[in-house]
Amino acid sequence: SYSAAGASSCTTCSAGSYSAAAASSCPTCSAGSYSATGSSSCTTCSAGSFSAAAASTCTACTAGSYSADGAGSCTTCSAGSYSATGASSCTNCSAGSFSAAAASTCTACTAGSYSADGAGSCTTCFAGSYSPTGSSSCTTCSAGSFSAAAASTCTACTAGSYSADGAGSCTTCSAGSYSATGASSCTTCLAGSFSAIRARSCSSCLAGSYSAAAASTCTACTAG
Repeated sequence: SYSAAGASSCTTCSAGSYSAAAASSCPTCSAGSYSATGSSSCTTCSAGSFSAAAASTCTACTAGSYSADGAGSCTTCSAGSYSATGASSCTNCSAGSFSAAAASTCTACTAGSYSADGAGSCTTCFAGSYSPTGSSSCTTCSAGSFSAAAASTCTACTAGSYSADGAGSCTTCSAGSYSATGASSCTTCLAGSFSAIRARSCSSCLAGSYSAAAASTCTACTAG
């Protein structure tokens, strides 16, 4: 409480202010502290809360922000981190998720993308790789399959084509060779058979014709 000169009684300090004994006024509590009515001192706001000057109470930081002890305001969480209401710090998003600034939670990366710890965004998988939802890395497509960028899965090469590991597309088998679905290489046609490009199998030469290995056509036998 306090009194001015010549007062007949003391006046109780209002909430948000305080006084010591024999005071002639009640100073205002500074930002980051508070007091109830009739206080002899101000109390520091705890971490996860804040107050302006002359406060009667502290207010919890909203989700997506935080504060240390004695804060006059809360600080926004940076991209790649988050917080719940009343937080004293922000938590990094785990690998496979991300957040914008001031986030209350992290969001899983969509299939075809990935992230490391503390990411503000997810990175698209390159062609020749893939990822399911919430991935921390992309997986290379195995030989015999391929993918475009941002793929959630790899697709088997069609018969008559092939691929090596990490392919963004499949390569057509040349004439004189063939492949089945999901092949990592083309197989050469044997002597006595042939194929056109993109073949799934070799065809035998007809009677009266012949071929060497890897032939695209058969040659007719000459007279005699």
